[in-house]
Amino acid sequence: MNIDEQVEYLMQGVDYGDPALAEAMAAELRERLIEAEKEGRPLKVYCGYDPTSTDLHLGHTITMRKLRQFQELGHDVTFLIGTYTSLIGDPSDRDKLRPRLSQETVMKNAETYAQQAFHVLDPKKTHVRYNSEWLSRLMLKDLFELASIFTVQQFLTRDNFHKRWEANEPIYLHEFFYSLMQGYDAHILEADVQVGGSDQLFNIMTAARKVMAFYGQKPNIGIILGILPGTDGEVRMSKSLGNHIPLNTTADDMYGKVMSLPDKVMPVYARLATDWTPEKVNAFVEGLESGRLHPRDAKMELAHAITAVFYGQEAA
Repeated sequence: MNIDEQVEYLMQGVDYGDPALAEAMAAELRERLIEAEKEGRPLKVYCGYDPTSTDLHLGHTITMRKLRQFQELGHDVTFLIGTYTSLIGDPSDRDKLRPRLSQETVMKNAETYAQQAFHVLDPKKTHVRYNSEWLSRLMLKDLFELASIFTVQQFLTRDNFHKRWEANEPIYLHEFFYSLMQGYDAHILEADVQVGGSDQLFNIMTAARKVMAFYGQKPNIGIILGILPGTDGEVRMSKSLGNHIPLNTTADDMYGKVMSLPDKVMPVYARLATDWTPEKVNAFVEGLESGRLHPRDAKMELAHAITAVFYGQEAA
C-alpha cells in the first residue's frame, strides 16, 4: 500500500467524537508515515491492557485487530501489559472509584494475557512488555516532575471526573496518576502511535501527548476506536459485569453468545468485531433497517463472521 492507502486503512473504524480531531490525526499519521519511510524505519505502535481479570474478551480485540493491521503493514507493535497501572486502577470508564488490586492478583491475571492476545496478534511480530519494568523504578521527584505538567482543572474536564465532582462523589488523588503513568509508558516506548478505545481519549490525546512533548519527543498519534457493548447491550463489555465474550472459549460458545445479543447492537458489532469491509457493513445495517434482512438470519451471519475471525471459517 502507498501512504495514502495506509492512512485510509488504518483510520477505518476510528471514533474521536469530533470530525476535526479525526482529520488532524489522519494528517499527523500521514506525516509520520512519510517521515518514517524517509528514515527507513517502521512506526512504533502500542496499546496497553491492564490485567484486572484473568480473561481477555471480545471487547479487547477491537484495539488488538488495529494493532494487527499495523503489523500487516510492517510496523513495530508492542502489546503492553499494565502490571503497574493495574495497581492504581484506570478511572476512565468509571463513575466511581475502581477497587484496587493486589500485586499478587495482578501478576496472576497477567500470566496468560500474551497467549490470549495471540488469537489476534502475530506472536513473531509482537513485543510483549510489562510497564512495571519502568514505573516501579520511578522516584518521588519523577512524579513531582510529571505532575507539574498538568492542572487539576484539566482533569476535571474529563466527563467521568466532572460528573463525580458535580455529584459530590469522591475523586481520589491516586486516580489522577493513572493518566501520568500512561503518558510515561508512551514516553518510554517512544511511541509514534498509541491505540485505544474512546474511553482513553484524555489519556492518549492529552496526557500522553503532553508527557512526550515535555520530554522533547514528538507526541504520539492517537488511533481512537469505538467501545464494544456487552452481551446485555447496555454497557461496555466487562468480565466484572458478567456481559463478556471471552477469548479463552470454544467456537460454539462464542457463536452462541453472539446469537444471544440484543438485536439493537448488531450494527455496532458488525462495525467493530468483524473483518467486513465498510461497504459490507453498510449493506448489512441497511438490510436490518429496511427489514430486508430478518434479525435471526442477520445474527447468524454476524455470529459466523465474528467466530471465523478467531477460529476459522470451518469451525465457525
